[in-house]
Amino acid sequence: METYTLAFAPPNLSPLHIAYFEDVENSASIKRRLVSAATTPGADGELARAAVDFAFIDADLVVSKSHLTTALLATLLTSLPNAPNAMLDAPPVPRTRTHNIHSEVLCALSPNNNISDAIRRFGVGEKTTRMVVVKFGGETAEVWKAIEAVVKGRLERVDKIDEVDVPWSRVDKVYKVGEMNQLKMPAAELEAAKCAAIVNAVAVKHAM
Repeated sequence: METYTLAFAPPNLSPLHIAYFEDVENSASIKRRLVSAATTPGADGELARAAVDFAFIDADLVVSKSHLTTALLATLLTSLPNAPNAMLDAPPVPRTRTHNIHSEVLCALSPNNNISDAIRRFGVGEKTTRMVVVKFGGETAEVWKAIEAVVKGRLERVDKIDEVDVPWSRVDKVYKVGEMNQLKMPAAELEAAKCAAIVNAVAVKHAM
């Protein structure tokens, strides 16, 4: 797991923790657990939600580490109150369209503003085998212990996202970059161009 200290973020949302897993064995059970946590009332529901208070992302739709970090920074910048940290009550409460800042990450990755569509496409699915898990805030050791208790898979370095073959047939449909396949250029250059277009789309979406 990699941990980054975000100097511009308030203490309750920094550091940023990112874990990348391959060969995940229990994605179906994670999905059921998320649904159960969201619908369980009372104190039991609060405990269940706290145990899975992460962004669980289907890594097949993450085309690069830059794609991921652009979405994460966009999530923070659009969720924080528009005021200097010194002027904010501590800790500031993120302004989100979804249940919390972690589900907001899925919306940041999505090319449109449909929340249900973002969760369906970018959230963990029953057959997900590659997964990115993100947590804003918290002590590193405690965060890792909580992730390890939920995800059964092989932890890899986050940079490996850039080395994995992208399932372009699926990505093309989601991000509507299939038309770029008509460009006459070497395959490696085409993939780089599509990756850049996707990263730019995520960044521009949140700048408008």
